[in-house]
Amino acid sequence: MSWAEQELESANLGDKRRNRRLIKVVEDLATQPNESVPQASRDAAAMQGIYEFWSNPRIKASEILSAHTSSTVERIKGHSIILAIQDTTELDFTDHRSKRGMGAISKSTAKGLKVHTNLAASVEGVPLGILAQKIWARDKSKPSSDRRRAIESKESQRWLESLKITQEWRSWSKNFMARTATVT
Repeated sequence: MSWAEQELESANLGDKRRNRRLIKVVEDLATQPNESVPQASRDAAAMQGIYEFWSNPRIKASEILSAHTSSTVERIKGHSIILAIQDTTELDFTDHRSKRGMGAISKSTAKGLKVHTNLAASVEGVPLGILAQKIWARDKSKPSSDRRRAIESKESQRWLESLKITQEWRSWSKNFMARTATVT
């Protein structure tokens, strides 16, 4: 069994052929992570397969992430202490004018997506995998400058959601005795 098959063995994309395609896509792209899809693909058919896989409305990113998260939790069980590292980053698609569904990011003229990730790592700094990830486009309307808004209506809510998810993973795993801390 390849590393990708092990990592994503719990993936359920609704069809065994889609599950197999996921493994091939991950293996192909992981062999050349710094390359574009055409360069990382074995051949033209593999490249087309990747693009068709990504455009398939039956493929849910949440299902793929769920499979990876399950493997992450299994790796965590081998550690008495883990770090749950949170970060919000921005994907800038300003120069990709045909992209739809983008929102404002930090730079006032830029458009893109926000990504909040909760990464599990060992105390030695070895990445163990993603515990949670949230991707969103900011509302196109001008954000309110009212700092007295409820936390539920703020983007900073993502930090609290991630902390809650970390604590839930901790309680679900009997062998998992992690200490969580927020580092800013």
